[in-house]
Amino acid sequence: MTEAILEQIDVADATDNIESPALDATIDPNESSDAETSTVTNASKGEWFIIQTYSSQEYKVKRSLEQRIAAFKLQDQIYEILIPEEDIIEVKNNKKVESTKKMYPGYIFVRMNFNDEVWYMMKRIPGLSKFMGNQDTPLPVKDDEMLKVLRQVGVKVQKYQIDFEIGDMVKIIAGPFRGYTGPVKELNAEKGKLKSMLLIFGRETPVEIDFDQVEKATK
Repeated sequence: MTEAILEQIDVADATDNIESPALDATIDPNESSDAETSTVTNASKGEWFIIQTYSSQEYKVKRSLEQRIAAFKLQDQIYEILIPEEDIIEVKNNKKVESTKKMYPGYIFVRMNFNDEVWYMMKRIPGLSKFMGNQDTPLPVKDDEMLKVLRQVGVKVQKYQIDFEIGDMVKIIAGPFRGYTGPVKELNAEKGKLKSMLLIFGRETPVEIDFDQVEKATK
């Protein structure tokens, strides 16, 4: 059953997250997108569990959990807290805008030894909804499933969002083919490139161009 947990949260829409009740006044309300994981300790210990949070409370839950780990001296029980993220580059009207997006909105990953002491402490954290798993029993994520997540985080992949698609006419505005116009034949969002057919010296020629070197051609 644990191999289905990541599939469940991967297809869940962020708007389906549970609305948050009033937060504990001691929790810092400012979110930070700089740190997505806590300091790694005892890298070979514990198992990974997935925790569902109330809507947009991932960082608040993470900071609150870190505070309680320090206060209750649970460093030998809870080893790592992870909020997987990816970089998004949106190209629109010839402008590149970079942002960071949570890969699993509404969820955080915690590597720990699960026991009654830890369970009691975590249930009292404002913004924390539940552990993923059976109704009464949290289930750890299988090693091979978690390895996929860690690889995604370890290799920071930039994804692009664009306002044109295959078949659209684009005009090249930078580079050696500046001024040419042609149809989009292929899109590679991972690399941020497209392929087009340009009429060069009377012959159709395939060329590969960066997203930020083109704009949608006006009709």
